Amino acid sequence: MITGYNTDVRHEEVVFHVQTEDKGAANPFIESLVYVGGQVLASKRANYADLLAEGRDEKEIIALMDQQHRTMIAAIRHGKFDAKLAALGRPKTSPMPVLEAVPAGGDGSLPLSVAGAGGGSGASPAAGGSNRVPTPRGMPIPPPPGERTLDQVILEYLTNEAAQEQLVLVLESEADLGLGRRASLALRTSSSKSGLPIAGAQVSVRMISTIAEPRVLAVGRTDEHGGVPLRFEIPALDRGTAALIISAVSAIGRAELKHLL
Repeated sequence: MITGYNTDVRHEEVVFHVQTEDKGAANPFIESLVYVGGQVLASKRANYADLLAEGRDEKEIIALMDQQHRTMIAAIRHGKFDAKLAALGRPKTSPMPVLEAVPAGGDGSLPLSVAGAGGGSGASPAAGGSNRVPTPRGMPIPPPPGERTLDQVILEYLTNEAAQEQLVLVLESEADLGLGRRASLALRTSSSKSGLPIAGAQVSVRMISTIAEPRVLAVGRTDEHGGVPLRFEIPALDRGTAALIISAVSAIGRAELKHLL
């Protein structure tokens, strides 16, 4: 079993907690849970039994975990779970009706139609009294017959997203990456669904830093085996911090790796 990820994400003053973990070879699933205030807001599962059957190593599983974890974080930041969060914030039972204000009578008393349900002859509308029926407010309106609920829509969205094919980018080997050094990387792309290599994916390496504009250090395309070697120089910096952003783009999507220098 591979060590999982835990990340807190703040979105519109709400802190979401994203947890992604491997269920192990006996139960080959990657599961991501999104919590708010200790309550599960959403979940996503991906089966990697096919990767095990093909003899893929742990790097493949880690890449899949990383991709799914980042997908859930991106979904939070793009507001995908805002409606679900709002639905969970509603009362568990129907709220009490809110009565409209009813004007008092000339002596300051309430009309009997409101103050007393039984006896007495309250003032009639013609006599200037009020027999208005209290109006309930805030009562939930049930969806029309046959229309899906919000929970069903969100569950369908998450299920469809989990079944979609995604690009997996793996760093097969690396030199000692550091500022002012020459680097040599071996990268490979594959499909999260079939595990097959993705040929023709464009892979690029960019360097970002706190003191300079981002710069592209290397670009290449994967071969028929999904692999691409990249060699480049990492510029030196006299101050600040920097990182490498390794990106891959293909017809089935985009994947990204980060390395702090």
